[in-house]
Amino acid sequence: LPKNLVIVESPAKAKTIERYMGKDYRVLASMGHVRDLPKSDFGIEVNGGVKLSYKALEQANSKKAVTAIRKALKDAETVWLAPDPDREGEAIAWHIAELVKLKPESTRRVAFNEITKKAITEAFDSPRSIDMSLVDAQQARRAVDRIVGYKLSPLLWRTVGPNLSAGRVQSAALLLVVQREREIRAFRAREFWDISARLATDEEDEFVAVHPVGEKQKFSLDNEAGASELTERVRPGPWTVAAVRKSERTRKPPAPFRTSTLQQAASSKLGFPTWKTMKVAQSLYEGGHITYMRTDSTNISQEAHGDIGRAVKEQFGEHYHRARQFAAKTKGAQEAHEAIRPAAIAKAPGDMGGETSADGLRLYEMVWQRTMASQMADAVYDATSVDVDSRGVTFRATGQILKFDGYLRVYLDKADDEPDDVEGLLPDLSEGQALDLRSLDPEQHFTQPPPRFTEATLVKEMERLGIGRPSTYSPTVQLLSTREYVRSESRRLFPTARGEVVTDLLEAHFPDFVDASFTARMEDELDEIAEGDKQMVPVVRQFFDSFTAHLAEQKDKITRPERPTDKTCPECERPVVEKFGKHGLWFLSCSGWPDCKWSQQLDESGEPLPDPEGTGEPCPRCSSELVAKSGRFGPFVGCSNYPTCKYIKKEPPKETGESCPDCGEPLVERRGRFGPFVGCSNYPKCKYIKKDKKTTARKKTGARKKTTRKPAAKKAPAASSSSGTES
Repeated sequence: LPKNLVIVESPAKAKTIERYMGKDYRVLASMGHVRDLPKSDFGIEVNGGVKLSYKALEQANSKKAVTAIRKALKDAETVWLAPDPDREGEAIAWHIAELVKLKPESTRRVAFNEITKKAITEAFDSPRSIDMSLVDAQQARRAVDRIVGYKLSPLLWRTVGPNLSAGRVQSAALLLVVQREREIRAFRAREFWDISARLATDEEDEFVAVHPVGEKQKFSLDNEAGASELTERVRPGPWTVAAVRKSERTRKPPAPFRTSTLQQAASSKLGFPTWKTMKVAQSLYEGGHITYMRTDSTNISQEAHGDIGRAVKEQFGEHYHRARQFAAKTKGAQEAHEAIRPAAIAKAPGDMGGETSADGLRLYEMVWQRTMASQMADAVYDATSVDVDSRGVTFRATGQILKFDGYLRVYLDKADDEPDDVEGLLPDLSEGQALDLRSLDPEQHFTQPPPRFTEATLVKEMERLGIGRPSTYSPTVQLLSTREYVRSESRRLFPTARGEVVTDLLEAHFPDFVDASFTARMEDELDEIAEGDKQMVPVVRQFFDSFTAHLAEQKDKITRPERPTDKTCPECERPVVEKFGKHGLWFLSCSGWPDCKWSQQLDESGEPLPDPEGTGEPCPRCSSELVAKSGRFGPFVGCSNYPTCKYIKKEPPKETGESCPDCGEPLVERRGRFGPFVGCSNYPKCKYIKKDKKTTARKKTGARKKTTRKPAAKKAPAASSSSGTES
């Protein structure tokens, strides 16, 4: 039996590592975290110190993984903890050790930045103990997030609606989206004009020159009258070349990918949302194809430098290679990882074959190209700028031609919201040269509001402000959508009414909490804990004391969102106010509620919904007209005298055309607590329910798996290492 037990997080990673281990090693997956703070309890004691109470996870796959680990421990002499090389991975290793009570003398911690034979061998040759500074940094983050979520979220449930949450990183990121929306609403477009002159040389070479020249003169023509007057003034000419400037411009390659720039490039080039980028990158890492994908470093190891340099020279020639060192870390970086690069640069995208999915191949190709480009020569352009004069008015034309493609041979970098940088080639011109005017066209323009964030540009802004870290960017953005704080249209993020209301409330009562600088300072403190410069307990305790004190001061001041209107109630003539409903939309309500119950629902744009359409049928209870309405479960017909009369018309179930096999009555479509189903119309006398074929097939398949798995487990204990599946 194997004497060495290796524990990683996922079956995919275990499978890759297993290829490089000998017979004396058995690799098992923990299925991620094995312990966490309890769901139903605060789980943090703050007295003289800070104590976090953890519970083993109840999920079936986690229980099964822990059972397999405990069983394998009986025969293992040495346990190697090999989760990912960051704070979260270090915490997983510590939780495993604590939960199954590993003996320190026989436990080793190994960490590697890539899953290759060389990296794994080096890691196992240089094991270490669990780094408690990294663990404490993760625990502090978890504690702070729990304090916020457990203490603040109930206030949102009481005042805004159910199932809402606030978070240290999430609320600061939401504020960015809401602030951008406010900027767009407050934006006032400014008019400006330019005049384009299409000019030609004696050789019939045409080009376009434009007035005004330069950004400072952009608004010198701010109306049609001024543009038309200038157009007619310069039209007669003569048109003469006043100045020709030629220069050589270079364009440097971008740094290798870190987490945020990978997410940005995958959004721009591949259209991937951030969660998909990280999911695909995770599979490439666990398959041994790229280095670890949660990093804020752009550094490349010396060995990789040499490999990349040789690959560039072999494929493109010596003159395309230029060795470069990029800054090792960005501001506030965590552990000193490498940039995201191919584990083996010699494996070009075309060599991947069927080793990954189609999306995996597209992302790998982008990583490979960017890594190669980072060690290639600058692109070189011949740039030309020409000033043309007519009656003392200057027009300018610019153009450039690519002289040497350099790194552009493999990678063209363009981010979301970056303008197209396309300039044409100009004819050969000289000062004093006369030109013919072919056309002269004034054109109206308006300034544009700032663009709404995409997921990628939001991550870029979060990184710039120090909000979050590589491991939290994607989950934070995803959570904003899950909580319905933002919605995405054409990849642009719009705050929902719920998102704006929550932000307004937090800004009014917890301004420091949603402030980007506060979140960044907390991230810095977590970094200091990770580096051993600060202790976890004082940081968590200070946050707990200040936050709970402020919460106690504010909780009675927070009320359900309400804003005045200039309307009066049609029933009692009291003022009408707008209130925020628990389902995420504003509605009009009489300020005399509950004495007067008049209300009117508003749509997402704040406009009143049209009055319900009458059906012509009388209500069987009060004789008022029945009207067509729409509720949280869809359209229905109810009494127009609601809420005095709450009658709802129940439509007869729709027949399917089949007969009940038990009693012969028609089968009908019904809806129950678990969704739609088909059952007997003679219910409750006949309780027949038609079984869904897919569900039945799944159950049968599951039953077969159970019967085949039991004897295998008895025959070979090693089989349990591959029987789990990642959820």
